[in-house]
Amino acid sequence: GSYLQDWLLFDTDWNWRLEPGQGGDTRAIGDIGSHWLDMLTFVTGQKITSVCADFATFLKTRKKPKGPIDTFSNKLLTAEDFIEQPINTEDYATVMLRFANGARGVVTASQVSAGRKNRLSYELDCAKSSLAWDSERPNELWIGHRDKPNELLLKDPSLLLPEARQFASYPGGHNEGFPDTFKQLYGEFYRALESDPNAPTLYASFADGHYELQLGEAILQSAREARWVDVTAS
Repeated sequence: GSYLQDWLLFDTDWNWRLEPGQGGDTRAIGDIGSHWLDMLTFVTGQKITSVCADFATFLKTRKKPKGPIDTFSNKLLTAEDFIEQPINTEDYATVMLRFANGARGVVTASQVSAGRKNRLSYELDCAKSSLAWDSERPNELWIGHRDKPNELLLKDPSLLLPEARQFASYPGGHNEGFPDTFKQLYGEFYRALESDPNAPTLYASFADGHYELQLGEAILQSAREARWVDVTAS
C-alpha cells in the first residue's frame, strides 16, 4: 500500500515538520507512514516483526521563509524573503515488512507525489481473494477474484456485518468520509467507558502508540544501516 501527498513537492514549500528538531528524524514515515502502519496492523490483526527501509530526500535544500507566513495569506515572496535550508529528513520512503503470521508487505510514503493530496491506500492479497481500499474513495471496497468477476462493494449498512454496521451512520448512497472517522472514534471511546474498561477496544491505546514508536525507530535504524531490523516490542 501507500500514503501519498504532494504538499511538499516544491522547494518553496515549508513547514515545521521539515526540521528534525521539531518534527523528529523521520518525516514521511513519522508524519504519515505511521498512520498507514497503524491502520494495517489494526485491519490485519497482525504485528510487524521486522522491517527493511529505503529513504530518499530529493530536495536537498529548501527555501525557508525568514519570517512567519500566514496560511492562505497569498503573499508573494521574493528571493530576499528566503534562506537556503539543508534538509535532512526523507521526502520518500519505501519499507518492506514481515508480519508475525509470516505475511509479507511493502509500503511507500511520499510527500512529493504530484496530484496526490492525501491518498492512503492498501491492498491485501489472500489465498482466495484480494481486498483494496482507497481513502480518496472511502465508501468503496474492491474485492478481487481469480475465477469470477471482481466486485466493487459500496457502503450500505444493509449489506454489512453487524460488527461493521455500527460504524455506518447513514443509509446507502450517503457518503461518509474523513471527518466521520473522528466521530466514530470518540463514539467507540465513550461506549468503552460505559462498559467493561478492561474489555478489548477498537480504538488505539497507549500500548498501540508505544508500539508505533518502536516500529518507527526500527524503520529509521533500517534506513540508516541499510539492513533488515527486528521490531523490539515491549
